[in-house]
Amino acid sequence: MKFAGLLAVALLTATLSLNAQAQTAGPLLWTGYIDVLGNYLPISSGGGTFSRFTPAVPVTVTRVQLQAAHGSYIYLTNGKCHPLPKIRVTDGATNYDLAIPNARFSGHYPTAVNADSGPISVRFLEGSLRLVVIPGETGCDGSSINVTVQYSVN
Repeated sequence: MKFAGLLAVALLTATLSLNAQAQTAGPLLWTGYIDVLGNYLPISSGGGTFSRFTPAVPVTVTRVQLQAAHGSYIYLTNGKCHPLPKIRVTDGATNYDLAIPNARFSGHYPTAVNADSGPISVRFLEGSLRLVVIPGETGCDGSSINVTVQYSVN
């Protein structure tokens, strides 16, 4: 009976230890979603926050990716945006931007786009991080945008 109790405690301790290690082994993920760009771009603004994350320790962003059902385009004309709107990861002092590509309007899923920063290493201090939409050309829109930020704990 004692052996069974000790075995149960040992297994519980091992499981909790592995779980704690898994939480600090990267990459970790933070995600955000934009239904329609215009909902996050107040008039006369430098951008609008659509997701917040508050790590208790410094983190390093290692990749930023986005997938949009409707990439950037000029509303009503389907024209290309220049400059493109961007997704910004920021703590207020350090920024990393990823542009939202123009919709192609050809082929399968003609408005769907994606973008990938590739491997990066941008360090942010502990505290409030935000995902912000930075406006592009006037009238530029897009929608159904999933953003994934991969990060590791420093």
